[in-house]
Amino acid sequence: MEENETSESQQTPASTDPRLLGSGPKSTVPYNTVDGLPSTQQVEATASHQNSSSGTMAQFMKPKFARAPIKEAGRVAYLGESSNLSLLVHDRHGTTDVVHYPLPENIRGARARLTEPDQIEIDILQQRGAFLLPPRALCDELVESFFKWVAPVVPVINRSRFMKRYRDPKNPPSLLLLQAVLLAGSRVCTNPQLMDASGSTTPAAMTFYKRAKALFDANYEDDRITIVQALILMGWYWEGPEDVTKNVFYWTRVAIVVAQGSGMHRSVEASQLSRVDKRLWKRVWWTLFTRDRSVAVALGRPVSINTDDTDVEMISEEDFVEDEGNPDSEYPPDPIHVQFFLQYVKLCEIMGLVLSQQYSVASKARRTNAIDLTHSDMALADWLQNCPREVYWERSRHHFWSALLHSNY
Repeated sequence: MEENETSESQQTPASTDPRLLGSGPKSTVPYNTVDGLPSTQQVEATASHQNSSSGTMAQFMKPKFARAPIKEAGRVAYLGESSNLSLLVHDRHGTTDVVHYPLPENIRGARARLTEPDQIEIDILQQRGAFLLPPRALCDELVESFFKWVAPVVPVINRSRFMKRYRDPKNPPSLLLLQAVLLAGSRVCTNPQLMDASGSTTPAAMTFYKRAKALFDANYEDDRITIVQALILMGWYWEGPEDVTKNVFYWTRVAIVVAQGSGMHRSVEASQLSRVDKRLWKRVWWTLFTRDRSVAVALGRPVSINTDDTDVEMISEEDFVEDEGNPDSEYPPDPIHVQFFLQYVKLCEIMGLVLSQQYSVASKARRTNAIDLTHSDMALADWLQNCPREVYWERSRHHFWSALLHSNY
């Protein structure tokens, strides 16, 4: 597949040292050497980071901090009710309905100096091709295929925002997220440039997966929402049933952990996030919920999200509005896509109910409860009866999204 390098990959020539690639003869150096000892010298960045962390604690104690505007949705601190810092804040200022706080600016500089990729990591990323993108025409087709066939199932990206940056060479989208979008898009795109001799796009998908994974492993992206979005999409690559670390189950779980660490499982209605970001957070969280339930059913795995731990409001049609106050938006929400996802969420709620009542380990220890079966049947019957006509499947008016929804039913 023909590829063009981005400006990032042109700034530093790729290293040809075979040790970085894991190739060449194995080293004969003994394992136990003095050189193997970790450094005991505290670097300046580490000391600065520790000092800034101490200052951060003090800032959380300020009353006005809880109501400070959150300008960057990907840089939010979450304080759960039982966390030590949250208890200190509440003891000093009384109870508060806020659990999301903006990360202080002093954290960014210190952390960036600690975690920014060094030259060795940059060389490895270049060897992995992480900075490479397909020709622009193919890239455009992959992005279009993603938003047409994948995004309705996982509506985690604000398309208007993404495309604005995608078209802006001076402010492009996150490279990690873009590689993940290309990965998911390659699974549904039929361009012959992506296909091998047998007509499969799996090798192309593997290429994009390795690039995205290399960027993730190198901590190349520090925006937490972007990381969650990319992790969800990385689940579109699957090596096979024998692998437990390169499939949708694994990446969904990692995405859930990152999202919960950022407080995405909690309501943001009282937070200082913008209205657009609040809507996106809800879409990301409910997407994680649907992935959690549907993957658990498909693979026979336990669920990860406990509904008792979350108070995110139910997703609604309004949450798909991306351009606030712009009736002439280039990407207005598609009513069929919106209804598909809203009904999919309801189906996944029933999936969770059936899993806990019929397929959980605990359920096998007790005899089948006829009331539980009746409850599940009634929930499914109610869902079908109230399914909107736009996505209600009938043989006489067959279309893809209603068929996909009813295949889950």
